[in-house]
Amino acid sequence: MNNKINNHLMPITLIIDLFTLIVSYLLADNFCFYNVKYSEITEVALVALCVYTLISVFSSYAYKWINMSLKEELYKIFEKNFCFCCILLIYIFVIRDIKLCSNFHFVMFFVINFVLTFVVHIVVKQILVKSYIKSDYCERVFLITDSSGANDAVRQLIRIKNWYFKLAGIAIIDKDMKGEQINGIDIISDGTDYIHTVLINSFDSVVISNTNFNNEHLQHITEQFVAMGVVVHISIPKYDYKIAAGRKLENLGLMGVVTYKKYDYDFWQVVVKKFIDIIGGIVGVFLFGVAMIIVGPLIKLDSKGPILFTQKRIGKNGRRFDIYKFRTMCNDAEAKKKELMSQNEMQGSMFKMKDDPRITRIGKFLRKTSIDELPQFINVLKGDMSLVGTRPPTEDEFFNYEPYQRRRVSIKPGITGLWQVSGRSSITDFDDIVKLDCAYIDNWTILKDIKILFKTVWVVLFGRGAE
Repeated sequence: MNNKINNHLMPITLIIDLFTLIVSYLLADNFCFYNVKYSEITEVALVALCVYTLISVFSSYAYKWINMSLKEELYKIFEKNFCFCCILLIYIFVIRDIKLCSNFHFVMFFVINFVLTFVVHIVVKQILVKSYIKSDYCERVFLITDSSGANDAVRQLIRIKNWYFKLAGIAIIDKDMKGEQINGIDIISDGTDYIHTVLINSFDSVVISNTNFNNEHLQHITEQFVAMGVVVHISIPKYDYKIAAGRKLENLGLMGVVTYKKYDYDFWQVVVKKFIDIIGGIVGVFLFGVAMIIVGPLIKLDSKGPILFTQKRIGKNGRRFDIYKFRTMCNDAEAKKKELMSQNEMQGSMFKMKDDPRITRIGKFLRKTSIDELPQFINVLKGDMSLVGTRPPTEDEFFNYEPYQRRRVSIKPGITGLWQVSGRSSITDFDDIVKLDCAYIDNWTILKDIKILFKTVWVVLFGRGAE
């Protein structure tokens, strides 16, 4: 977890520090009234930016400042700026003309940059921490512990101000303490249903600490959680066994843990995926707007009800969101679904029926051409979905999942995916869908996403796979 967060901190640190560097120079220049033409210092400025960038990239401070105390941060900022100024002075006075910069001007630049960097970091830290903790990006942690060690475990997890995870629930395995709280954190499970609690709720990871589980049982439940797509953190004294998943040592708050996870994606590929989602979302919303002008009146004329259909769906690790689609069914379709369950053609948790009587005339066309999916580009821009991923299940489907099936929602859902381009109409066993989704999750790369996007265009144009 920490490595992923550190990767996010690097570009953030670089952007704000380069910004303060430029502003500091302009302030020092105006304060000292030093008459040097900007055209004369272009080369020095470029060298300064490159040096500062390299120091930021190779400095451990760039990855850790978000969790530093004020004293630690003051020292690290001074150290970084002193190193930068020494290198720049050597360049200016040895290689370049010393007239480019006066001593007073340089000292003022150092002081202003030191103070401004510290102030900007404090402000950014406050904004970043508060917004991240409230967002869906913050990792939601479920603690499994016993009554004797619960207070200590909670203290270790919440004692310092973590911005990258939030303790969202507790299971006490040796007592029934449901409904109680420890340091404001709800106890929502006991020793009988903690696996089911994780299955049906929105948790990204599980922490197992201070339990009396023997190694065999601990290995068994860890394998179950990993199979569900949940990251597992085990306190250090409890990890003397092997599990078929990625394993590494790290800190979670003040607790040393061994972390097990099924996959760990390359940060820069994730950045590219996010960029593609933003660009694709913008283009898709434009196409949705055009389609709305034409399709909207046809939907209203064909049947009673709204143009857009909204429904609660399950996103990454159980997060709920409203999905948007053009309405293709009668207005009371969900109520009629119960009457048609006996005719479900899918084996498993998903409902599918050929010649579904709930589908309207215009709805058949919209589904065949996948035009009904266009409003979901709004979900992509909102961050609920990605262009490529696994399809988000309905709440009733999700509640009927087996533990191993939950892994298909361990990533952000997508408008299209491997299942959609593999002839979805011919697949009738839900477990086959789960296998395709898990294959996508385990082997994801940005190139595979691009291939799926191109295949999706082909499938949509030739109307293959959709019903």
